[in-house]
Amino acid sequence: MKEKQNYELEVGFVEQDTALESMRASDFDCYSAYGEIIDNSIQANATDIRIEFQERADRNARSKRIGRVLFADNGIGMEKSVLHTCLKLGKSSRYNDRDGIGRFGVGMTLGAIHECRHVDVYSKVKDGIWHYTYLDLDEIKNGTLTRIPIPVQKDPEFEISNYIEDSGTLVIWSKYDKQLEPYETVLEESKIWLGRTFRKFLWGEAKGYKEVDIIINGKKIKAIDPLYFNKYKTGFENEDIAKLDKATSLDWLIPEEADAKKQKSNILIKTSLLPDTYRRERYMGKDQFAKERFIDRNEGLSILRNDREVYYGFIPHTSPSLHGDESRRNVSRFIGCEISFSADLDQEFAVKNIKRGAIPVRELKKKIVEILRPTFLTKYDIIRNRWNEIDREKEENTNAENEVLNISNTHGITNKILKDNKDALLKKDKAGKEENNSKIVNKVKPGAKGKELEKIIEGLKENGITIDEREFVGDAFIDIEHGNALKTMFYNTNSTFYRAYKEILDEIKSKNESIASDYKVLIDLIFVAYMLAESQIDPEEEFDGESFVEELKSNWAISLSKILKRWKN
Repeated sequence: MKEKQNYELEVGFVEQDTALESMRASDFDCYSAYGEIIDNSIQANATDIRIEFQERADRNARSKRIGRVLFADNGIGMEKSVLHTCLKLGKSSRYNDRDGIGRFGVGMTLGAIHECRHVDVYSKVKDGIWHYTYLDLDEIKNGTLTRIPIPVQKDPEFEISNYIEDSGTLVIWSKYDKQLEPYETVLEESKIWLGRTFRKFLWGEAKGYKEVDIIINGKKIKAIDPLYFNKYKTGFENEDIAKLDKATSLDWLIPEEADAKKQKSNILIKTSLLPDTYRRERYMGKDQFAKERFIDRNEGLSILRNDREVYYGFIPHTSPSLHGDESRRNVSRFIGCEISFSADLDQEFAVKNIKRGAIPVRELKKKIVEILRPTFLTKYDIIRNRWNEIDREKEENTNAENEVLNISNTHGITNKILKDNKDALLKKDKAGKEENNSKIVNKVKPGAKGKELEKIIEGLKENGITIDEREFVGDAFIDIEHGNALKTMFYNTNSTFYRAYKEILDEIKSKNESIASDYKVLIDLIFVAYMLAESQIDPEEEFDGESFVEELKSNWAISLSKILKRWKN
């Protein structure tokens, strides 16, 4: 019995080396790991925060990888005693402090070891000197490091005095072994993630904090506002702003664990509608203009805790009442939504100790959806109605252009998609023949001759691929012709297929015009992909029946995938 008691007394709470290795699999990504360092800098009253990504020297790697990351700030710095414990898990001067953006005292270390195996920390207070300590997982594993080293006087090996004058902290991550993304990807994505996550701090709007600059590899990052209302530091200061709705204030009971007095805390819900200039027309949410302004990423909503974003995306299990299916999500990116709460409600938003994720609990989620649903549905209608107006305006404009070609605008949206991508779509054409051009024109406008014939051919070449409808004898549902630098596809309005297709289309249109339009384009593109599959087969090449079918099927699948991506993007 005595032996058992002694044995039990000798057992610690954790096996240090294996515990730390296990913690490397925590629910971080590299961006939330960087965010933990930025949190510390901001809470240290820094106004200048610098990040430098350095490449790894690896000749065998297919692309450049990160070798080391440096974080430096001009905050108040850490006294020697504080520096000694800054890498200790659970040790924080701000533990359970619900007024700041930190709370749990694990983020800095967990974030670091998730990405790398060695962490150096330098810090100095005003009128003080630099002190240094570190953590190394390899040394912990082999037993040469069993405690966090007592800080020693040591100047950083890097020149940082030009932006850290009186006080500040330098953190260096090395032995970087967990980042598999290419160097350039991490660099660019970090700018986006940090610009959106810390936007309130970049603007100087975060309660209790000064305006902050975050500089990555020598360049200030831009703020990204999911509401598209505040243009300060975005790089698009002179553009139209979104129409911001009156904010909704929701008072919610603070859990007893956080407040035994049963007080309520305020949740602020903001929504916006992006300006007309940003939602110019259908299917433009992912074009270059949209990508430069991050509209293509503006899906779901942004949740802020103490002015710091902790979640961005769709709230699970709210569809179709809020975000809806994919077609609705293509519209919702033109709607801004921001939900702000204080740390008193961490439990109600299921905030994790690494500040990555904030999903409201069931009853709160229901209430938020109840508030947002009418706003979202109204905005869906506004956006779609405007797009329908634009489509009608385009139809009027293109009718005049198509008159000479004897082409209707029945498939105007598809024809525009094809025209915009004609060079890429016709790149692998092996079937196009010059002698077919006149044959095509005869189907477009029978009897055309001379200059009229030439004009129509040039007009069709300008389109590249043209879709329309004609009545033909027989039940063949489509008619495809491969010309030189042009192709045409006609639906046979006399076919059984067309009658069934038109009946379904009209039924959908009577209920939802936008979905009907998408359905029409989708059917068009399926047949266009087949046309392209045909055109990629060399008519001079000999195939047996099986090989021909396989080649055609493969080309069709590849062409369809590419053209659908171009449509959606």
